[in-house]
Amino acid sequence: MDDILFRALADRVGRYLDGVDRLSSAQPWEVGRELRRLSGAWRSLLGQHAPTGRKRRCVGCQSPRGSPAMCSVWRVACGWFVRA
Repeated sequence: MDDILFRALADRVGRYLDGVDRLSSAQPWEVGRELRRLSGAWRSLLGQHAPTGRKRRCVGCQSPRGSPAMCSVWRVACGWFVRA
């Protein structure tokens, strides 16, 4: 995957999750707590699937024949969290 495109998508996903964190503070305590947990879980999962190395392959999905394309975890996050 192109590094510039990935950084742009990762930034958009990060901004979405930041918005969820802000929204959680305006919710009743239990709802806010669950929103923060979901946001934290997504951040952790995406961090485990960050592309690295010379070929920019996903750390979590890396295989000997792995493609430098965006992994399925990032594709799902972008599909749900990046709005046009």
